[in-house]
Amino acid sequence: MMERASSRLRLSTISRHLSAPSQRFASQLKNLSASKKVLGMPVIIGAMVLDIHAVPFAADLQRGTTVPGKVTYVQGGVGRNVAECITKLGVPAFLISVVGQDMAGQLLVAHWLSLGLSIEGVQQCAECVTPVVSAVFDTKGELATAVADVTALEEHMTPKWICQFVDIIQSAPVMMVDANLMPNVLEAACSLAREANVPIWFEPVSVPKSVRATGLLKYITFASPNKAELISMAENLTCSVKGMMSQGSLSTKTGSARVKEIVWKLRHHIYVLLATGMKYIVLTLGKHGVVLCSTRNNPMFQDSLGQMDLSSDADGGTTFDAIPVAAILSRAIASSLTETSSDGISSNVTNTQTNIFEFPNDSYEPPHVQNAVQSEPKVMCVHLPALPSTVVSLSGAGDCLVAGTMAALSGNCDLVRSLAYGVAVARLAVQSDSNVPECFSRNSISDDVQFVMSQTQVFHI
Repeated sequence: MMERASSRLRLSTISRHLSAPSQRFASQLKNLSASKKVLGMPVIIGAMVLDIHAVPFAADLQRGTTVPGKVTYVQGGVGRNVAECITKLGVPAFLISVVGQDMAGQLLVAHWLSLGLSIEGVQQCAECVTPVVSAVFDTKGELATAVADVTALEEHMTPKWICQFVDIIQSAPVMMVDANLMPNVLEAACSLAREANVPIWFEPVSVPKSVRATGLLKYITFASPNKAELISMAENLTCSVKGMMSQGSLSTKTGSARVKEIVWKLRHHIYVLLATGMKYIVLTLGKHGVVLCSTRNNPMFQDSLGQMDLSSDADGGTTFDAIPVAAILSRAIASSLTETSSDGISSNVTNTQTNIFEFPNDSYEPPHVQNAVQSEPKVMCVHLPALPSTVVSLSGAGDCLVAGTMAALSGNCDLVRSLAYGVAVARLAVQSDSNVPECFSRNSISDDVQFVMSQTQVFHI
């Protein structure tokens, strides 16, 4: 009972932790002393896009003709959505992007300024057309098809532009890059971040673009692919996993059993990505929620495994009871990463030389991805279920998941609780017709985080 009360107390204070980035969390993320630098804002490098959303009123979409519906202009772009959402959650963010000086660009810049945000990192280019995405949704809010024109970002977002903001990048608690960026730009951004040991979050955006970071995966701390993007990223590394997901159809299992089955069928692709040196895969599964995957030798999970009795079942998966992650992972952190603040809430601080976000040395050679499937390393999986919701639009939900997680990380929450926060924020996004909800109820989010944590389960593959 005492542990549950303590857990509720920590959850109720999340909104206070999100009021500003925490210097205490900086030491956990980057293992840098306060004398070297002061923790700055989360940095997001990616697309600012004008989205054109078309939704039919009732009829199904019909090829070759028009149907009655609603067409709206919405501020979008993965990077822009994430930065706006983080800011609305109380954590100022710094966006690096590019727009044209046309009507669409002026609209995006005006909205950004109306939020009180700086456009210092936004290049306003007279020679380019602002990125635009035209998306058509079905009556259930699911994306039916879309056409994206982000040529401006691909041609005018350069390493030179990003390098102007080196001090801001290297003082960030975390940096996110989206796959709208070209490989040379991704490399430049990751290079600046890893010089200061800043954790890097990679958002794959789409199947074709997900492979743009292939040569940089060992430097990425977090990647947040969906199933199709995960498969694409792994198959781009090695042909040994091609077709493995298609072997056998999914059963009629539901709930956590269905999630475990999906992850088990994707295990070879997960092994391949983690074998590159990537620290965490945040696998998004839509209505099934999200699964955090990491190798069992990750320092954050080592002690956790010792507290659990995981046994293999007949289909090669695992059997497990519903286990609140707060009761499991907190022990792995508390022994060496705990400091009590003046408000009585434990916060994570690095007191040892071990840093779970530390980058490998340049001489580091990850296991050859061709051998990843054969070696089959044990992978720890943490499943956080999606929250029940009335779907208005699924556009922006994944971006808000990332934003909520990054905001909580910057506000001194542990990783799993931060993901629960992201799940709660994503729920509000699917209930909004905008990519980012107009406002957030912190009390509602805190209640949702409590529920997600109570339903969270741990297993291994």
